[in-house]
Amino acid sequence: MRNLLIAFLVLPFISCDNSKNTIAYFGGEVINPRDSVVILYRDDEPIDTAQLNSENRFLFRIKLRDKKGDLFKFRHFPEHQYVFIQGGDSVLARVNTLNFDESLVFSGKGAEKNNFLIEMYLLDEDEQKLIYSYYNLEPVHFSRKIDSLRQMKMEQYEHLIVTQRLSGPAKNVARASIDYPNYRYREFYPYMYKKLKNTDRKKPVNMPEGFYAFRDNVNYNDKELRFYKPYFDFMVYHFNGLAYSKCVDECPRKEDSNENSVHYYIHKLKLIDNKVDEKGLKDYLFRNTAYTYYLEDQDEANNKLFMDKFLELDGDNKYLDEVQSLYTNIRNLQKGAHVPSLQLVDISGHHTNLDDVCHNKNTVVYFWTLFQKGHSKYINKYIMALQKEYPAVNFVGICLNENYEDWIETIAINNLRKEQQYLSLKRDKISKGLTVNNLNKVILVDNKSTIINAFTYIQSPEFHDILRSMN
Repeated sequence: MRNLLIAFLVLPFISCDNSKNTIAYFGGEVINPRDSVVILYRDDEPIDTAQLNSENRFLFRIKLRDKKGDLFKFRHFPEHQYVFIQGGDSVLARVNTLNFDESLVFSGKGAEKNNFLIEMYLLDEDEQKLIYSYYNLEPVHFSRKIDSLRQMKMEQYEHLIVTQRLSGPAKNVARASIDYPNYRYREFYPYMYKKLKNTDRKKPVNMPEGFYAFRDNVNYNDKELRFYKPYFDFMVYHFNGLAYSKCVDECPRKEDSNENSVHYYIHKLKLIDNKVDEKGLKDYLFRNTAYTYYLEDQDEANNKLFMDKFLELDGDNKYLDEVQSLYTNIRNLQKGAHVPSLQLVDISGHHTNLDDVCHNKNTVVYFWTLFQKGHSKYINKYIMALQKEYPAVNFVGICLNENYEDWIETIAINNLRKEQQYLSLKRDKISKGLTVNNLNKVILVDNKSTIINAFTYIQSPEFHDILRSMN
């Protein structure tokens, strides 16, 4: 600990000689910490963990691959952000978990490029509602609006590269923080335009010349950006659009939602396989496509068809075990299957399992978490109202955390029914085993512990129809 404190004292004064090598430093302070550690990622893999000291500070000594630098992600559960580190940098971050992104500020050598990245991120967040209002515009006017927003950011970028010592990779990331959100909006525009105008979704929007000219600048194999959210999000939207167009052209079916069908997702896999050679990005895009598909379509025959194509095109995918586990878990949650026997903790601290909790009672299983206080208050209040309306149904709340003391305190504060509340013994096992992709998900189980529906949501009409039949 003494060495760590000394490091913080000397960090701002570290010699500029580090610019000649591949050593850099990243540290900082976490206000109102929610965890005891900060984890550093490179290429989406954890490479180091720093314990917070008594003053909630942390420090990493980083060996870069070369002095041009790397893009890193740092995570303090449950939040994360990016930091670009060049050789010789000594970057300090200060963040308050009560307002993580908005409070994040960098100082020290190498801070300016990182303050630029977080500023671009926040601008993109702030512009979401504004750009939504633009989707009603005709294509030419839409282009002018978003290009105007982009131009203001480009002026800031030009100032940055003139006044700061940025390596080529650092410039690439900074530019990507502007370009790829803009490209993403263009990819999403035809879908939103047709939705807001209530026009035929299979009829293409008449785009002006040059609307998709940006596609000529897209690098499908940018290793520096492959795990950078603005770049990856664009790739998802881009391949969504390409797959939809291909699906409309080649699959003349009368379906309400082509983009929810298995053939649409198989088109998407083929397009990714054809255009992306960079293995890390290809694997990650395949993973994203699998998750999106499996959480939308629970038809067992379609699921097998998709998995067969996934294995054919990318059988050595880095995330294959994870994807196959999702495939298996969804198959195990089909209507008529026995509810999984996953371990829980009851209010007395005793271990039990979901099978026993649901036994001999028509049951609704719902989920909440200590970290999302607004949602936990909403969902538990909503369930309490349902309990009065459907007294014969057993409502079981599972908290997706592992802190027993905080859980007990929250139950008491919110006056929840103790006998109907359970804590996840292993959060990941519960989340994956029950495919909890949304905290508003509910699972309906009959009095023989047989699944009625494991893929519906608290506000859906389907849920309420089944609930009435269970009472």
